[in-house]
Amino acid sequence: MPGWRITGLVRHGQQGKRVRRKLQHRDLHPSPHQRPAPGFPRFGAGLWRPPPRGLDGARLQISGDVAAPGELEVGALASLERRCQVSDLHCVTTWTKPNLAWEGVAFREVWEKLLVPRFRPAADVAWVIFFGADGYRGTLALEDALDESVLLADGLDGEPIGVAHGAPLRLVSPALYGYKNVKHVTGFGLRRRPPKPLPFGLEHRRGRVAREERHAFLPAWLVRLPYRLLIRAVAWAQRRSLSLADYVGRSTVLDEVMPRWEASEFHHVWLDASLEETWAALLATTGREVRLLRPLMALRRLPSWLLRRSSVGGNHGEQPLFATLEHSGFVRLAEEPGREIVFGVVGRFWSPAGNAPVGDIADLDGFVGFDKPGYAKAAMSFLARREGTGTRLMSETRVVATDPMAARRFRWYWRLIRPGSGAIRRSWLAAVGRRVARSRVGEKLR
Repeated sequence: MPGWRITGLVRHGQQGKRVRRKLQHRDLHPSPHQRPAPGFPRFGAGLWRPPPRGLDGARLQISGDVAAPGELEVGALASLERRCQVSDLHCVTTWTKPNLAWEGVAFREVWEKLLVPRFRPAADVAWVIFFGADGYRGTLALEDALDESVLLADGLDGEPIGVAHGAPLRLVSPALYGYKNVKHVTGFGLRRRPPKPLPFGLEHRRGRVAREERHAFLPAWLVRLPYRLLIRAVAWAQRRSLSLADYVGRSTVLDEVMPRWEASEFHHVWLDASLEETWAALLATTGREVRLLRPLMALRRLPSWLLRRSSVGGNHGEQPLFATLEHSGFVRLAEEPGREIVFGVVGRFWSPAGNAPVGDIADLDGFVGFDKPGYAKAAMSFLARREGTGTRLMSETRVVATDPMAARRFRWYWRLIRPGSGAIRRSWLAAVGRRVARSRVGEKLR
């Protein structure tokens, strides 16, 4: 399995001059007993805690065996040569995410041009501790940290790195397991001697992939299976604390439409397809393809049907589901073509019979400006983002009420319908994935 390759220098110094050079490639030793990961799951310090946010403009704390401990502004890294590097990330739990395109600065550059001149580390410093804002730390031997493949990355797959994967600054060390690739880097500790290991020997002192240094004292064959069994559970637990903005790493169209909200839900799926293929499939997916849509919407309409206010069924047939939304009262509020689209609706969703959408909302201005008491406003976004060799398709829905009484009513309603609402969103994303797969099969047959 290829270890890493440099695809080019994307900026030189502060002038923004683009520099190109011949592709460099070096294979590390094969990574034994690893499996490709479908997607790029987040593994972090806390299972249920959300990742740290609001770290823009943070300073890096420099401590340890140095003559002048102090702070280094993250902005100082802008003076260094930037690089785009395609490399594989190997998690100690035996999954590997290949071909991730990271952008940032080499730690060797930071060491030689910033740390050594300003903070004057002791001549016999042999270890570097990378501290993360989530409370995690990773210890690297200095010789490993100074390898030319080690980056402090702030970009991933052509986009700013999201909070989910380590914003604003993440350590990338392809030759070492993922637990050495510290997220949300806030500082460095330069030491002559290695610090005490983490409890239970979870962190090997070196953590080299080629030597299968998965655990401090247990053999690799003994921990592979237990680690592998943890993958799905840990990834599921950490997904629950993430939002759309955590993955994207920048302001989204949904943020502009509804910057504050009282309730939200977020779902996502990684698809082995290009951004263009994913977006085309999303626009073409019909209501019939979303398997849970018809039965769950029929259940939602049952009270209204019993009161003779509507039919149980709905028009979820052969037309694209986005067109169905617009026919049923949703308004297309805003979009970034090919990347994000946001729909909105205003109504009394909690009312068994009087929950029809407000019909005079025609555009974004009407949606944002609506403030009549007794209602709630819901904005639903679909966003696609390149991730590795595929695309992550995400959906987030946000709701805000127009007055406190409506907010209380909506909270009770939300507790009741949230499981079904989430099931529909997940079924919708799965339908897009099936359509992508069918289109690829059709292309092969042609």
